[in-house]
Amino acid sequence: MTTFALIHGAWHDGSCWAPVVRNLRARGHAALAPDLPFHDPKTGFEERVRPVLDALDRAADPGVVVGHSMGSAYAALVAAARPGSLLVLLCPRLGGLAPPPGAPATFREGFPFPADRPDGTSAWDAEAAIRAMYGRLPAETASALAQRLRPMAPPAGDYPLPGHPDVATVLVYATDDEFFEPAWERFMARELLGVEPIEIPGGHFPMAEDPDALADLLDRLAGR
Repeated sequence: MTTFALIHGAWHDGSCWAPVVRNLRARGHAALAPDLPFHDPKTGFEERVRPVLDALDRAADPGVVVGHSMGSAYAALVAAARPGSLLVLLCPRLGGLAPPPGAPATFREGFPFPADRPDGTSAWDAEAAIRAMYGRLPAETASALAQRLRPMAPPAGDYPLPGHPDVATVLVYATDDEFFEPAWERFMARELLGVEPIEIPGGHFPMAEDPDALADLLDRLAGR
């Protein structure tokens, strides 16, 4: 049995991982996906990962830390605090880390990010979110995710790590990611992290699009 800590990305909460949590538990693992206070502009990086670290205090094994999208920067902090962890970066933004020279474009051209509001936060209109982020998902799944979206606030303070932590790392990218250019993900895996990326089919939200396949991949990664 392995303990999986699943870290959500911007605008979302831990409920987006629910299908994967069920699948991992069915395979005999422990899985947790706490809500992180990404909506609160008063919280810094350490405060934002505290719910994960507190939940992991009860775990006997170092476990597998999975960070999705913007959550990848926070997953690195958790893995650094849990020696022996495996860090899985899923469709990651890799915030806090400067790209090496020669990096291709990060984002898909024309992706309609929501505008920043006067307080610095950003928030999605539900219908706009469904069109931009969830076009590959069943309508019921897309609507459920959109209804739970929260504002996103930039963290208070600087990123606390000087570089990527010295932990075993896997980068998984999706061929049809709505946010990130696959060429950028491949470049960052090889040139920044020094690992060969794993390609999966589908879009930016594999935990909702194909949770069975994602749980199977995570199970295999934990086993190896």
